[in-house]
Amino acid sequence: MIQTNRKKVLLKVAVMVDAGDGEQFAYMFVPPGLDVGEVLNDERAFLQFERVDGTVAMIGKKFIRSVVPIDSGRAIDPMDPYDVLGITASASDVEVQEAYRRAVSGVHPDRFLSLGLPAEFMELATRRTARLNDAYGKVKALRQGQRQAA
Repeated sequence: MIQTNRKKVLLKVAVMVDAGDGEQFAYMFVPPGLDVGEVLNDERAFLQFERVDGTVAMIGKKFIRSVVPIDSGRAIDPMDPYDVLGITASASDVEVQEAYRRAVSGVHPDRFLSLGLPAEFMELATRRTARLNDAYGKVKALRQGQRQAA
């Protein structure tokens, strides 16, 4: 972990977390170089989350039902639609569609509309959904072109 002036540097990752009382939008604190899954599987019994109102909650891992990153922060080649969807070019059409639906269901702005989230969260969800829609459209077009060429 990187320390600057004896303070730990952590990344804030937007997530939907369900700790038994329904899903809530929050930020999860993740050390640089790790992802959400690695933090969920580390040795700590509690994790720190920042709510939309700025309050911080410590949640016991044994109570966490699910954590879904909104924007994982992983390095994505924005020019590769397969990478944006989190799949390889060898994925079947069904796998492409499932990956797209899974990714969009986790970040679609309609999912967050009733939560009264600040505009920055809605913009993040809108941008992420648009990026996924664009990638899915490109994959479908690539595959359609390949079928016509064959």
